[in-house]
Amino acid sequence: MKRAETKPLPIQDLLNQKALTIMPLETYASELSEVPHSHDAYMIMYVQETKGGDNLIDFQRYPLQADRVFLLRPGQAHQRQSKQEKGVLVSFSERFLQETGMRAHDTFVIFSAVYQHPYLDLQDKLKTIFGELITLMIKELQEPQPNMGILSRYLYILLQYLLRECQVQINKLTPTRHSERLYRLSSLIEEHYREHRSVGFYASALDITPKHLNSLCRQYLHTTVADMQHERLLTESKRLLFFSSLSVKEIAYQLGFEDASYFVRFFKRMTGLTPTQIRSGGSESAILAAESPVS
Repeated sequence: MKRAETKPLPIQDLLNQKALTIMPLETYASELSEVPHSHDAYMIMYVQETKGGDNLIDFQRYPLQADRVFLLRPGQAHQRQSKQEKGVLVSFSERFLQETGMRAHDTFVIFSAVYQHPYLDLQDKLKTIFGELITLMIKELQEPQPNMGILSRYLYILLQYLLRECQVQINKLTPTRHSERLYRLSSLIEEHYREHRSVGFYASALDITPKHLNSLCRQYLHTTVADMQHERLLTESKRLLFFSSLSVKEIAYQLGFEDASYFVRFFKRMTGLTPTQIRSGGSESAILAAESPVS
């Protein structure tokens, strides 16, 4: 069976052919801001003030709270339900990120939601540092010919502070000797989730027994390897249902299900609704299904 072409999420151009942009959150808007879309760049959304809006990221709802930094990578489904937020949007390309010298693993730690939510809540000290670095970056961007080397170093320093805070939060939940392995597991699932690999496959790649790996997942992530795979498949299912013209059968094939009826049963078990019901109900039905998953 030939794999059909998909139409991707509407892409919001954050960069306008630039390597790095910084925009006030309260004045930034486009025709895509209020509807589900994806980005062409990494985005750091720093919320300084809010009257109670929401960020919808991959069909999950997260409150927009003061001093909260959201961390989005290219391709994620996103929609901001604004209620007069004030803050700043820092966006940068994959190429510019690589020029900073950030390690790929460190980038994954910052922009991965393996620990259940794509944001950090800044404490006063980090909030001050964050604000000072943003101010320096804005001043450099206002120069007639901004020095990209200077901006690269500022971004690197900003990301290093965010990385350190991520590691502080992770270490509260998981000993260092286990957190590295769990991040490798998340990366492997991202690479292989369409292949429906067994727990044994991931355990072997991580040089650990399947029982021990599932034990770590339950203890520190409150989930299992199978459930992590299922959640990733579910997210991709929703993206394809809402933002492609593929039939349910074609989506099942793209996601590694040989039998479309098995995919329908999987989807209904995860959400309580069939793929057709979700698609006809629009994105709000996916949000409600995500907030009230079937156990």
